[in-house]
This record gives sequence, structure tokens and C-alpha cells, in this order.
Amino acid sequence: MVHHLGWAVRSIDDSRPHFESALGLAFAGEEGFPEVRVAFFGTGAASVELLEPLSDQTDLGVFLATRGEGLHHLGLKVDDVAAALDEARTRGFRLLDTSPRSGARQTLIGYVDPERADGVLIQFVQDR
Repeated sequence: MVHHLGWAVRSIDDSRPHFESALGLAFAGEEGFPEVRVAFFGTGAASVELLEPLSDQTDLGVFLATRGEGLHHLGLKVDDVAAALDEARTRGFRLLDTSPRSGARQTLIGYVDPERADGVLIQFVQDR
């Protein structure tokens, strides 16, 4: 099940009107991390996370420089991130996280790379 779409933007403040007014997604809060500012939109089954890098030197900053704004990752809701990472390994995904780590909104997360040309990362999300 889709948990959220992670959308890379250069500026949350500049992008916010589009997601609120044009797309009709209600602002649902914001969190800051050492390398990224995250804003949440939408209150339904799946939401959108706007991701703004705090430096051009971060992974997200490099992503924006090479690919521009747009879909960064697909967040999939799982019951157990550790088990999802193990299963992804057996299905040929390259693990970017080998064990669960803390994510936004008190979740556990783990990233995998499907090694596809589209470059969309998969993030497993476990609500706590």
C-alpha cells in the first residue's frame, strides 16, 4: 500500500501554494532533519512529502542538480521494515539501508534501490 510520495523541491515555501491551492492538498505539518526539511501535505490514505535539501552537497541536493524537481521516492507502508528489507534483498533490490532507522512522524524507514532506469527509490515505512 502506498504510504506517501516523496517529492524533491528546491524550496518548500515556493512549492507550497501549488500543492495546497492547485492540487488541493492540505498542509499537515513540517519536520526538520540535519540534511533535509520535510513538509507534509494531504490527510488521506496516501500523502505527499515535500523534501527540501539544506545543502547542495547532500544526496537530495545532488538529486535536484541532476534530475530537477519531482518524484524522489515512493513510500510503501509495511508492518515490519526489517522483514521488508530482507525480502527486497532476495528479490534483487540493492539495499541502501541494511536495517530500519528513524523517519519522519515517528516512523521506522528503510530505503532500497530497484536499480531501474527511472531512478525512483523505494522507502519502506512502518508506523509506530
